[in-house]
Amino acid sequence: MEALEDTRIYPTRADGEFTAISYQRGKPLMAFNLWGTVRGESFPWLRELREALDRQPVNEAVLLAETYAAEMSMDVTSKIPAHVLKLPEVMHHLKNGNGDQSKIRLGLFDLASVNGKTANSSFDWRLQELESWVKDCALVHVLPYVQPGSRDEVRFFWEWWVVRLGYEGLFARDDQQNLYKVKKKLTLDAVIIGLNRTERWAKEEVTSFKIALLDKDGIFIEVGDVASGIDRQLRKALYRQLVPHSTSDHDEWVEVRPFVVVEVEATETFRQVKPRYSLEEGRLKQVGTVEAHSLRHPRLVRFRGDKTVVVEDIGYERQLPN
Repeated sequence: MEALEDTRIYPTRADGEFTAISYQRGKPLMAFNLWGTVRGESFPWLRELREALDRQPVNEAVLLAETYAAEMSMDVTSKIPAHVLKLPEVMHHLKNGNGDQSKIRLGLFDLASVNGKTANSSFDWRLQELESWVKDCALVHVLPYVQPGSRDEVRFFWEWWVVRLGYEGLFARDDQQNLYKVKKKLTLDAVIIGLNRTERWAKEEVTSFKIALLDKDGIFIEVGDVASGIDRQLRKALYRQLVPHSTSDHDEWVEVRPFVVVEVEATETFRQVKPRYSLEEGRLKQVGTVEAHSLRHPRLVRFRGDKTVVVEDIGYERQLPN
């Protein structure tokens, strides 16, 4: 947050599916995600948005939003969620026939164009315009935002919406309309337990590796695959230095010794069933699974030659308490 002193508008980021919405009067409303999936008015929140736009003096519009999920307040009149859910839960409720689509909300965060023309008005005007369009909606709203008069206001806003209610972070726009993303960060030390055989393996490059933490009983709990932060030079070096010391093969990855401890950075964690391994005669043997923290977007920061594979350095409960 230190680099954002000159920003003026801070909308929240829900941990959801980015959604670009195209509206044309008299035609079905269309919503697109980053992967090109098209969603239509079979979804109640999109149907509600089209009905709201039909009541406005607008023939065409492009809106930016996040489709997210939340546990709602017991106060049915409140649009403020009790807690925003993580993306894997969003996708479960959005796609799974057993999901609960009553938890889904559409959070608008920008107005890109109106009646075929780019919306060049100020960012605060665009947000206020969107608010006036959807003020009577139950499933659609503008994501909470703040125009702070001080850094303390930004911190209070962050503590309430991001820390307490579970939003992923903030967007921020400066006076030149540049858009920044501000996310929570988690840093921890973990051990590399294996190298993944990816498509670059044949070219003698390691593009990702598995990391784990130790529980209090000395069992390794896998917490994620790290692929970010590994440039081509490092991919080659990892292959040269670690693959010759591989000790055993699993289905799609190989173990290496000696163990290497690394520092990784992640945006956050979510709960997932993860493998557990015990070290028996120099080899990792899977001993069941456990519901544990899984790292979201882990990124290699550095190697920690000063750390060893002991609970004091890479303990699960120490770094990822429940």
